[in-house]
Amino acid sequence: MNDTIKIIGIAGGMGPKAGAMLFDYILEHTNAQIDQEHLPVVHISFPEKINDRTAFLEGKVQENPAYEIIEVLKKLTLAGAQVIGIPCNTSHTPQIFNIISQEFGYFNNNVKLLNMPLEVSRYLQLNYKRQTKIGVLTTNGTYRSGVYESYLSNSGLTPIIPNYEFQNESVHKLIYDPEFGLKANTKNLTSKAITLFDAILTYFKERDVSVILLGCTELSMLKDHMIWDTNIVLVDSTEVLAKALIREATSPKKVAHKEEEVSL
Repeated sequence: MNDTIKIIGIAGGMGPKAGAMLFDYILEHTNAQIDQEHLPVVHISFPEKINDRTAFLEGKVQENPAYEIIEVLKKLTLAGAQVIGIPCNTSHTPQIFNIISQEFGYFNNNVKLLNMPLEVSRYLQLNYKRQTKIGVLTTNGTYRSGVYESYLSNSGLTPIIPNYEFQNESVHKLIYDPEFGLKANTKNLTSKAITLFDAILTYFKERDVSVILLGCTELSMLKDHMIWDTNIVLVDSTEVLAKALIREATSPKKVAHKEEEVSL
């Protein structure tokens, strides 16, 4: 293997579809014409072992999922991963990610673990600096933690956070509802989910928001299945993480699409 290329690790299972979508984005954004030019990737998914992150943050389960996530990171490292991404925004809330960073650092401090919300905030600052209002869609766990509100504000951006009633009844239900939600329907989007997402977009448009962050990996499922106003830009946190992993794993020439400021 080329010594300048690092092996990418995907800590999957949160939810299981998110890891697969991250891998797809890595393929999409790698500058490669043949199989052998694509990057080495190790993807491990043990969803049954990792507690739901929002359930932990809401006090519905007691065991911090950080410890099982660390076990996945260790397996990735033993498999050769040198730069790792966790495709789950809620896993990056301080109550969970601080433990992951500290404990995994004790195990191996030579492997780079990316911070997803930090990478997303930097990406938005670089590419949408003229559009300071950023609509934020997340799980209730990420919402309550304020992690994106903090990172975006520190990047000079203005996070537009839904009020809690709308967050809980619209955004969180879109992700978690046992009948029509994205976690319960990983193969096919339900019509109710699509209708609800359209209402969410309208909510932000009415507040003069033109850039919306999909700050939950399940929301990536909606990106290619929706027709929305061309004045609305959706920034997918999973896609941003994929670009960051490529950047850290290899030279800039392997990134198919360079980051640049976008004017709306």
